[in-house]
Amino acid sequence: MTGARADDGRHMLRAVALARRGWGRVAPNPMVGAVLVRDGDVVGEGWHAEFGGPHAEVAALDAAGPRAEGATLYVTLEPCTHTGKTPPCTPAVIEAGVRRVVVGCRDPDPEAGGGADALRRAGLDVSVGVEGPTCARLLAAYLWGRVGRTPFVALKLALSLDGGLAREPGRRTAVTGPEAGRWVHRLRAGFDAILVGRGTLEADDPLLTVRGDVEPRSAPVRVILDSGLSVSPEARVVTTGTEAPTWVLCGPDAPAERRARLEKAGVRVIELRAGPAGVDTGAALARLAGEGVGTVLAEGGARVARSLLEGAWVQRLHLLYAPLLFGAGAPAGFGGAAAGRGGWHVYDRRALGEDTHLALESRELDDVQRRWGRPDGAP
Repeated sequence: MTGARADDGRHMLRAVALARRGWGRVAPNPMVGAVLVRDGDVVGEGWHAEFGGPHAEVAALDAAGPRAEGATLYVTLEPCTHTGKTPPCTPAVIEAGVRRVVVGCRDPDPEAGGGADALRRAGLDVSVGVEGPTCARLLAAYLWGRVGRTPFVALKLALSLDGGLAREPGRRTAVTGPEAGRWVHRLRAGFDAILVGRGTLEADDPLLTVRGDVEPRSAPVRVILDSGLSVSPEARVVTTGTEAPTWVLCGPDAPAERRARLEKAGVRVIELRAGPAGVDTGAALARLAGEGVGTVLAEGGARVARSLLEGAWVQRLHLLYAPLLFGAGAPAGFGGAAAGRGGWHVYDRRALGEDTHLALESRELDDVQRRWGRPDGAP
């Protein structure tokens, strides 16, 4: 086996860019991109475009045709070895006559993983871990789900420069601008569920749907934490049930008549044990995982943010800062949360119009990504 070569990084980053085209369309499968290069020329590209459709490697092989023989395949995740919705990719790579395979990230799935070793046994030259951190970050939710930590939770908050959620408690406030709004809708498209608390619902009456340039394969479930079932039947998440499902997670003492009223309107009501500030957050996430929800985007408010952070349930933070100052009367975005884990890693900063997006991930998630994106033989 040879090590990384001069152009490996460039071709792998192209594969990453291709993989991102599957955002919102391939879950629970991972986003994967592939590039085939022969004699310095790109002869085929592909990505996993739709759940149940061809995998990235097969799409690239089909695009290359006979030019795949003797080529190098760059793929963000090691080729799979099992038959699922489609046949395994590893035999297809071997049969096409590919000479070398460059893998960004290993696959921890006990059924699908092991492709790199299988390719080596077939005599192919295999390099692992090229642009590994970048590929692992792309696959963060997939990796997290495969190492027994589900669901994957991201917390998104729109904040003033002084950390406020609104100008005053209970008052609907437009915090960020249109560019940030479009970005949030794209973010939503890649999650199984969008989670908010009762306070956010009452203050903002949000739709919590995806309205942007990416149409998700399945509309995210709208999940409301409301221990006493005070959700109004006139709330937009209730009256727009044909656009996306709505679940309300309540406590054991919620009034039966309120439950009946919401269920009549098409809302699914799920009773859970109570926690210090309403519905027990850990129980809520465990129930969502049991219902097949693998990824959750929490959008506030302060009480939900505090509970998630103090319980160390959050893997990623998406903070959108607007050039505003709300002053001392504003509700704090983090609700006075105590530290739930030992520090955060900043991995992205960018401008969204006049607003600023700061993206962070937990040290625990960073450790998972490092483990599966590291080169062969790395400590």
